Amino acid sequence: MPTFWKFWDSTIQQPDDVRVRAFFDTVVAAYPDLFHHGLIASGALTDLGSVPEVQKRVSKYLDDVKPYIPAMRCITTNIQQNFSRYVSDLSATFHDYAPTTPVYFTVSLFGFAAGMNFSGETLGLYFGIDELARIPGSDGNLKIIFEHELFHQYHYQIAPEISTNQAAWAYMWEEGLATYVSRLMSPGCTIDQALMIPPRLSELARPHLRELAQRMLDNPDSTVSPTFADLFSLDAAASGLPGRSGYYLGFRVAESLGATRSPMQLAHLRGSELEQAVLGELTELRNLA
Repeated sequence: MPTFWKFWDSTIQQPDDVRVRAFFDTVVAAYPDLFHHGLIASGALTDLGSVPEVQKRVSKYLDDVKPYIPAMRCITTNIQQNFSRYVSDLSATFHDYAPTTPVYFTVSLFGFAAGMNFSGETLGLYFGIDELARIPGSDGNLKIIFEHELFHQYHYQIAPEISTNQAAWAYMWEEGLATYVSRLMSPGCTIDQALMIPPRLSELARPHLRELAQRMLDNPDSTVSPTFADLFSLDAAASGLPGRSGYYLGFRVAESLGATRSPMQLAHLRGSELEQAVLGELTELRNLA
């Protein structure tokens, strides 16, 4: 981000074609590995600065991002001032937090907000400052967002087989537990703040809780994304279920299991013990009157 801000501030009065060229010559050139891979919304950018189609995509982005620049500056300042504290807070709860994955703060051309991902062969934790700025209320919700993603980083450190498990139940558990932990790490945080988007997700998803639990129990080991991916997409499902309702379901499972376990114990659940516990809680939720 320091490279991006230097580019932005030094070229703000320049013609469009000059700014596009400068973006490639400074931001992209400084991080060729990051911009070479498919993390960025417009695809790889490295070594493509002379391609007219790619130039147009970057030109459009530089225009589209203007309204979000003030929020991006606030988020950047928050990171500079508070991110190390967010890490310390997580470490105080999870004493074995010692990840080796790097953390990147970058512009993503609105490609991603936050998450664990690969840049080439390098797994890292990535934050797209521009996309974060587009999420309503994110500037006041950053601790929750960062704690959610830092927990993912920690969970991958101690239980990589869960993060790489493509089964529906495992993905639900991973996201639900991160949501549950981020709420615990942010005193006063509401369920909906922890769930982030869409607004009022708990209110929207609660009436469908039994249906959601049954849906997951019907195909808990499915690795075919069409059978469950709509539960985690922002778009409303064809079945009428609210978008991202799988996050709410996972949160409820983690919350139930957290009634008798510490956050550390939840994070260290593994193997058949974890699977049986998750499926057991789903059965309880399905059977709720």
